[in-house]
Order: sequence, then C-alpha cells, then structure tokens
Amino acid sequence: MINVNVTIEAMTRRGSLSGVFGAYLYAALLVAGPWIFTVVGLLGVSMGRCEGTCADLTVFRSVVIHNSMYALVVTCPLAFLSGRYVSEQLHGGSTEGAFFALVLSLIVFGLLTLGIVAPFYMFATTLDPAEKVASIQNAAMIGCSWLLIPFLGAFRAYNTVLIGFGSGAASMLVIGSFLRDPQALSLLLGFNGSFAITNLILLSGLVRRFGTTLSLAPELGVRLSRLWELPVAGAAYALGLWIDKFIMWHSAPSGRLVVAGALRTMPSYDTATFWAQLSSIPVIAVFFVHVETRFSSLVRTYHKRMQDRASLRELNEIVGRIGNYVRSSMLGLFAALVAVAAMMIMFSLAFMTELGLQPDYMGILRVALCSMTFYTSAMFCFTLLLYLDLRRPALLIVSTFLALNAVLTFVLLPFGPDFYGYGNMIAATVSLLVGFGLIVRELSWLHYHAFITNNSSL
Repeated sequence: MINVNVTIEAMTRRGSLSGVFGAYLYAALLVAGPWIFTVVGLLGVSMGRCEGTCADLTVFRSVVIHNSMYALVVTCPLAFLSGRYVSEQLHGGSTEGAFFALVLSLIVFGLLTLGIVAPFYMFATTLDPAEKVASIQNAAMIGCSWLLIPFLGAFRAYNTVLIGFGSGAASMLVIGSFLRDPQALSLLLGFNGSFAITNLILLSGLVRRFGTTLSLAPELGVRLSRLWELPVAGAAYALGLWIDKFIMWHSAPSGRLVVAGALRTMPSYDTATFWAQLSSIPVIAVFFVHVETRFSSLVRTYHKRMQDRASLRELNEIVGRIGNYVRSSMLGLFAALVAVAAMMIMFSLAFMTELGLQPDYMGILRVALCSMTFYTSAMFCFTLLLYLDLRRPALLIVSTFLALNAVLTFVLLPFGPDFYGYGNMIAATVSLLVGFGLIVRELSWLHYHAFITNNSSL
C-alpha cells in the first residue's frame, strides 16, 4: 500500500482541481467501490416510475442488500490474503503468480456462491425462475468487484478504477431513466449488466498488467499458514459490519419486512445505518490519501535510519514523532467525523424524502451516525496496525467489535425501538478504546517489532 498512497498523494500536488478530485475519488473507490456503485444503482433504478406499492422495487432492494452482505463476508478473507500476496510480489519485482492468485480467488468465490447463494435462492425464496438466476448472478457480480479491487490497487491502476466504476454508474443511471413500472427481473438485469461493464473494464486492466499466463504459486499455501490472521481478520471485519443487521432482520420485535418468502430486511434500521456508514467515506479518503501516507513515510524513515545504524537516541526521537503524529491525526480525524455526523443530521432533516428516510427513522439515524464516528476511528487504528504487520492486535480490534456488536444488539432488542442501534454504538466505542490503546502501546515497542516480531530471519 505504500506505493498506492504515495501515488494518490502526488495527484493532490499537481496544482489542479482535477488532480485533487481524482485523488480523493480514487481513494474512495478503492475503499468502497462496489458499495458506492450500489448506492448509484439504487438511486438510478429509483428514477424509474412505478405505480402502486412498487413491490418489485422492494424485492430488488432486498436481493441487493442480501447479496452485498454475502459478497463482502465471503470476499474479504480472500481479498486480504491475495492482496497481501500480490503486493509482496510486486514489491519484489515479480508478477508471475498474480494472475494465478486472482483466478484462484475467483474460483473459490464461485464455488462458495454455487454452494451457498444458489441453493438459497433456488429453494428458500419464492422468486420466479428467471429472477432466481438473476439474483445469483447479482451476488457474483458484486463479489467479483470486491476481489478485483485489491489487485488494481496493488499496481496503482487508478485510471482503470475510475473508468470502470464511472462507466458502470453511467450505465445504471441511463437504464434507470428509461424504466417505467419496472419488474424485479428488469431491475436485476439492468443492475447486473452495469456491474458487468465495470468488472470487464477492471479485469481488462488486470490482464493488460499481468497477462493471462497461469504460473502456479504453491507459496500461497505457505502464506495462508503463516499469515492466517489476515483472512480471519477480513472475515471478522465483514461480519462485524453486518451482524447487527442480520440479528435485527430475524429477531427484532417490530419493523421487519419479509419478501419473496425468505428475504428479510428492516427498512428503518437498514436505511439509517446505510446512510450513516456512507457518510464516513470522505473522511476515510482523507485518511487514505494523507494520514496513512505520512505515517508510512515516518515508518520508512525509521527503518532506513535503523539500517544506517543510527543512534538509539535518534531512533527514539523518530518513534516519538510517529506517536505524536498518530495521536494528533486520530484526534483530527475523529473531530472531522463528528462534524460529518452533525452535518448529516441537518442534511437528513432537509432532504428526508430524497434519502428514503421517514420521521421514525431519525432516532436510529442519529445513533447510527454516532456509531459511525467511533467505528471508523477504530478502523483507522486497525489499518495502521496492519500497516505495521501487527496482525494479531489488528485482529483483536475487529473481533472485539464483532462479538460486542452481536451480543449487545441481541441483548437490547427486548427494550424496544428506542434502543435500536445502541448495541452497535457501544461496541464501536469499546473497539475504538481498544484500538487506540493498542496502537499507542505497540508504537512504544517499535524497536522490538523491528528486530524481533517482524524479523523474517528469526
């Protein structure tokens, strides 16, 4: 990720508005490309006119929500491991096993999709046969995007990312403008077709860079045994994002919606948390473009001076600068997230209908925005620990959030709608405290980690 961050930050120093805008847009797409595309897609199809209750639009949204959950949970472990492998390969000047890693990840994802998603839609739902096939295809399209992103980010293909997602979004908006009283099947086919355009462009960029030669990479198995914390952390991260929603869909005493026999959602909770999480993307882009870049520069300086046999006093001074920068940056980012949450509350009051919100959603939205502030800050700590290759402390952060989010959400359900979202907020707050404590503690042990923990010769 070092080269990615340096490249993006360099775009902001071109002295042009297009360079700054492109840098932040690229960072946002690398972090949440399929998520942003899903937003555009849902907004695009909402442009189509429908009469009556728009039941098919509800079915379509439920399918997309379930497939988004499945795709993120399944692809995160694969993306964490394969992305790390490809980055190491490129850092060493080799690309031989990159395409094999991509193909292997896609095969594993495809087999899991056939084993999990296909039976669910075929036997558990009451969709029409064509709608069932389109729903399975939808899960495959979303998951492929999540798998392609880390490979594109590894060799800084920002133009491919921008063109791919831009073309897909434009396609969805055009399709949505022509839809009149759309059926669930037409909505799914339009969404899938637009996602297919994006995936084709992303895949073509990877083929141009890596070629199509399949060079076996047996070291992937060795890396899985040595870096097992990465896929586990990826799974915990994805499950933590969705576990509270899954519990609400199946156990909430009121407000649940069931369509097509088995597709359960909760519009009041889902919509509020969805917009709250989406509002964090601008601050995440700032972290990705500037904070992580400066942090990586300081860490590289530390390792370079250590290799040059600098004195212990000088190394301690660099560690002190790193610690001060992390603390000040975390405080600044937290303040920015608080400001974004406050602005989102005011914005939602003015544009409640346009955002798909209702008056009874507002309490959940305010709690969700508070949760977003704490959770995003905790994920900044998670990212910095992964950058230092401290995988187990990073795993502890996401595992803490996953466990607390599940337990507290379930425990607070009997107290009624007034407490919806509080389990997520408390879990996010505790995770931030754990994450910040871990990053401060581990930075003070940077000498030990450099000589012992991350010393590959030991």
